[in-house]
Amino acid sequence: MDWIDMGDLTSEAKEIVKKSYSIVEKYVRGNTPEDYILKRCIIATGDPAIKDLIRFRNNPIQAGIEAIRESKTIVTDVAMVKAGINRRAIKSEVIAAIEYGENAEKTGITRTSMGFYNLRDRLNGSIIAIGNAPSAALAVYRLVKEGIKPLLIIATPVGFVNAAESKEMIRSLDVPSITTEGARGGSTICVAILNGIINLALRNEGPY
Repeated sequence: MDWIDMGDLTSEAKEIVKKSYSIVEKYVRGNTPEDYILKRCIIATGDPAIKDLIRFRNNPIQAGIEAIRESKTIVTDVAMVKAGINRRAIKSEVIAAIEYGENAEKTGITRTSMGFYNLRDRLNGSIIAIGNAPSAALAVYRLVKEGIKPLLIIATPVGFVNAAESKEMIRSLDVPSITTEGARGGSTICVAILNGIINLALRNEGPY
């Protein structure tokens, strides 16, 4: 199967992607899978400094590649992350936790948190991708501490309330993870990371 990088379906789009990678090469000079993910995040945000905030724990890229190749379920926090995933290239089911957040009003927690709690039986062996809600990252942390075992957690929630703390908690888990440090992050970065892993799963070798 041919892989598509950042929606480059036409010759013009492919040329734009090629030029983008040539530009970010001066910020990330390596050719490892991690370097490829960093380059994608720079291109997605237009911010070279973002590379210094991304943290890889417990060999997450290989874990993600294997999960994609095995068509494991992907659970996102919000619909925006779900919409950005290149689902044409994969067989994995992709679901957004917020769509399962019924009864959140009765409990007082956020809909994304409630959605992950309601989906707990589907999280084992999944990829979890959180791009927006720190509360969702906190919920996933608690679920893992209770025994849930996802294959990979991508957590890049953004904001000034619990974003930095929730990602630090995710990094403390014995689970492969990719996170951003501090308040910065967002759905765009989360999608860039996950689609990058999907691309890597579809090809056998670099260059990255």
